[in-house]
Amino acid sequence: MIFAMITWGYSWVGAKILGPYGNVADKIFLRFFFASIALIPILIKYHIPFKVDKKGFMFILWNAVSLCSYNYFYFRSTHMGLAGVGGVLVTTLNPILTSLFVFSFLDRSSAKSKELLGLILGLIGGAIIMRLWEMDLDLMIRSGNLFYILASCSWVSVTIASQKSKNRIHFLAFSFWSFLFASIISLSFCELDSISQVTNYDSPFWINIFLLSIVVMSFANTMYFFASSKIGAVKASSFIFIVPLTAIVFSKIILSEEILFTTILGGILSVVAVYLINKK
Repeated sequence: MIFAMITWGYSWVGAKILGPYGNVADKIFLRFFFASIALIPILIKYHIPFKVDKKGFMFILWNAVSLCSYNYFYFRSTHMGLAGVGGVLVTTLNPILTSLFVFSFLDRSSAKSKELLGLILGLIGGAIIMRLWEMDLDLMIRSGNLFYILASCSWVSVTIASQKSKNRIHFLAFSFWSFLFASIISLSFCELDSISQVTNYDSPFWINIFLLSIVVMSFANTMYFFASSKIGAVKASSFIFIVPLTAIVFSKIILSEEILFTTILGGILSVVAVYLINKK
C-alpha cells in the first residue's frame, strides 16, 4: 500500500504531462483498456474466476461509472491547475470526505469527538489549499479547484463500492471487470478520428500512459480495492496521506512547480485530520 501510494503521487505529474495530448476521453479509454489487459495474466496465474453474480455485477458497474467520473475530473483538473496542489488537495480530501460520508449515512454511531475534530481540521485544510478566500465560482473553475473537489467526491463512491463488493467477488476480478467496463464506457465518448491519432504521439505520452495504466491503476488501484475490502473504507483511505508529500516532491523535481506556503499549511492540517480520524 505504501509503494502504491507513492505511485499515486507521481500520477498527478503524469496526468499533467499528458494534458496537451488529445482529448480527455481518449486518455481515459487507453488508461482503463491497458489496465484491464494487464490484469488478465494475473487472474489466470492464480486461477481466479472471471464469473460474477448479478449483485457483483451491479457493484462493478457502480465502480466503473465512479472511476470514469473520477478520471475525467482528474485529467481536467491537472490540465487547468497545478499538479502538486491537486495531489495534495484531492488525496487529503478523499479520506476526509469518505469519513464524512460514512459517519453521516452509513455508521453514525462510530463518529467520536476526535474524528469530528479531524473532519473540521480537514475541511479547513482543504479551504487553505484552495485559497478559498480568493475564490469566486469563475476563478474556482479556471484554477481547476472545482474539478479537484468533484474528483474527490467521485473517489468516495469508488471507495464505498470497493468495500461493499468484498463478499460478492474477488478483488482482482473486481478490478479487472471495473476497468474493462470503464474502458467501454469511456470509449463511447471517443471520436474515431481523435483516437486514431494516438499512434502518432511521442515517447513521453506512451511512457506516462503506460505508467498511469499498468503501474498506477493495475497495481496501485487494485491494492487500494484490496485494502478497502479487508480493513474498511475509512482505514484504507488513511494510506492516502502518503500521496501529498510525494506529489509535491515529484511536481517540484519534474515540473519545477512552485511550492506554495498555503499548500504546505493546508496539507499538514489535512494529514493531521486523517490521523485523528483513524487513530485508535
